Amino acid sequence: MKRVLILTVTAGNGHNACARSVKERLEKEGGEEVQVKIVDLLKSFSTPINVWTADKGYSFAVGRALWIYNIIFDLLKNSNPSKRYSCPAQDIAVSTVEGLLGEILTFRPDVIYCTHFYAGIAITDLKLVYDLPCKSIISSLDYCYAPFWEATIGVDYITVPNNDFVDDSIKLGFKREQILPYGLPVSEKSYSKISKDEARKTLGLDKDTFTIMVMFGGGYWSGGLKILKNLLKSIKDKTAQIIMINGKDKKGYQKISKMKIPENLKVINVGFTDKVPLYMSASDMIINKAGGLSITETINQELPMVVTEKIPKQEEYNLEYMKKKGVVLSFKNREELKKDVNILMKDKTLRENMEKNAKTLKSNAVEKIAQLILSQPKADYSKLLRENIVLSKVNTNVKRALASINKRELKNSRAELKTNKLIRQNII
Repeated sequence: MKRVLILTVTAGNGHNACARSVKERLEKEGGEEVQVKIVDLLKSFSTPINVWTADKGYSFAVGRALWIYNIIFDLLKNSNPSKRYSCPAQDIAVSTVEGLLGEILTFRPDVIYCTHFYAGIAITDLKLVYDLPCKSIISSLDYCYAPFWEATIGVDYITVPNNDFVDDSIKLGFKREQILPYGLPVSEKSYSKISKDEARKTLGLDKDTFTIMVMFGGGYWSGGLKILKNLLKSIKDKTAQIIMINGKDKKGYQKISKMKIPENLKVINVGFTDKVPLYMSASDMIINKAGGLSITETINQELPMVVTEKIPKQEEYNLEYMKKKGVVLSFKNREELKKDVNILMKDKTLRENMEKNAKTLKSNAVEKIAQLILSQPKADYSKLLRENIVLSKVNTNVKRALASINKRELKNSRAELKTNKLIRQNII
């Protein structure tokens, strides 16, 4: 029996969705020979304030103070990777190590798979003190590195979007043999692309009408209603059908239901759905955000994208990368949205080129990750169990290890500064 512990963090729904996707694939491939357990790291082992910070705090920051969030993001992103053991994320990660080690000793996984950097940091910190026999894997869920990923280098493997991100990973401190360019792990349903005619027939849509999908759900960004209003103004002289995916934005769904729509335009007000890939298959283009997983799902459907530029910093990096790859147009205001949409509606060749470019970025990362996990050896816990670990001391032991490293790092840093000063003075 192969045991797999999946560590996730509720920070929006992406990390949890990734965890579920990997679990489903593992159970599909491993059958009764694999046991998978998903644990929310912070909800299970940390404090309520840390749980709030990771989810609601983030939502509040990007919803109410986006420009401040983006400035802080870049400041932290550009910090020295060698300071990984004293970075701000350490306090939250360390708060989980006692409970996490207890879970590891109880469940005894052969592999730990992480969907969030807090889990990767906690594993890295535990390995400073304890000889964990299980293999550990973490996945990057964006087309960039957010702050604090440098503190996850203790995992055995990290999966990244593609070979373009290998050098950035090495700069953070990962070794080449740790880095696996598998892609971003999204639901395998997103690979199920069917013909437009079939999808539109299934959904009861007109098969010959240009179809635009809008996917701005709830959470920290409930801008779907505003986007729809601007879109209707932008194509008021065109004929089109618009698929509106509202997610958890119930108020937006209700307001859209009461809107008066011009006769030449048709709005399919969907609300929340688990059939996003089907709606994508039926569409000619999509207007959405630039989250790593949502962009990857769209790429898998080879669907041309128009993306807002009013987004958190990590999504700005995602957008920048996708622009370079020729799969997305972006807008800052209503006029730019109007321009982008009308260009795509008019220029079939542009849409076809964007679809071809998207195809080159497709990768079934979930399948590759599942195969990697299942190929790992059984973990032997006999040595770790002989240590008679006192769980109440785990947090203290890890803090001491981190303090020792930071003290040594500070000493080395001071010595380096002194040497550089002497060099400048031509003394040595």
